[in-house]
Amino acid sequence: MKNWCLAVVLPALSMFPASADEPAWKSELTSPALGPHANLTPTVLDMELSWNGTIDSGKLRIEFAPADAKKPDAYVVRSSASSLGAAAALFPYKSNFWSELDPATFRPKFFHSVEIDQSENVTTDVRHFPDRVECSETTKVLKTGVAKTSDKIFKFAPVFDIFSAMLHIRSQKLDEGDKIALVVCPFKTPYLLRVTVKGREVHSGRDSIRMTLGMRKIDRRTLELLPYKKLKQDATLWLSDDADRVPIEFRAAAFIGDVRATLTGNRKP
Repeated sequence: MKNWCLAVVLPALSMFPASADEPAWKSELTSPALGPHANLTPTVLDMELSWNGTIDSGKLRIEFAPADAKKPDAYVVRSSASSLGAAAALFPYKSNFWSELDPATFRPKFFHSVEIDQSENVTTDVRHFPDRVECSETTKVLKTGVAKTSDKIFKFAPVFDIFSAMLHIRSQKLDEGDKIALVVCPFKTPYLLRVTVKGREVHSGRDSIRMTLGMRKIDRRTLELLPYKKLKQDATLWLSDDADRVPIEFRAAAFIGDVRATLTGNRKP
């Protein structure tokens, strides 16, 4: 695997000043190699979404390695989500995500998403290569049927998608004070994701690992860090402190208000 060398190169680079052609934040990046914690076995997670204190505002299901995916050369993660109740009346939304990861490294190969709200349908395809990420996004206006496609290239590596980042983080030691920094490209925009482990505690009656997550946009041309205005402050995530290390709860002060996702189901199919 070519990227195993990055596990040595990136920490070494952090000991030297960044050149004029490289951003200072590049020295923050941690090893892209999986950590010592055991891989997640096939699992289905169900989460309830709340918005500004209104529970049952949406639902989210994430399936890790579903048996019916029929992709022998990939570790598949897929998810579906939709708004419910009063939230759906104000912001009707549905999504389906599909991610194909390298089964040996959990590094991303291909990501596909479909998102539908009251005005448009957005389909995104993201392809990962050893030196770049290529994204194609097609937006279709539901009222007129007019569609527009935008193609973007981000020349950087390593880059994670949503699910590969999740699996990478849970695989690490996650001792109190540990910091993880990754470049993620969940859709067409790259970000710097900074994770800090705050410690162990009991949350919702379960032993958990509490961590904060902060994001900054990355200008794909200059690599300059830019504010991520949709997140007012660092979000908080609790993972179960057990073999599975699945999300118990996620809280974020977003531009639309307080958003939370709470685990309601965790089963092995």
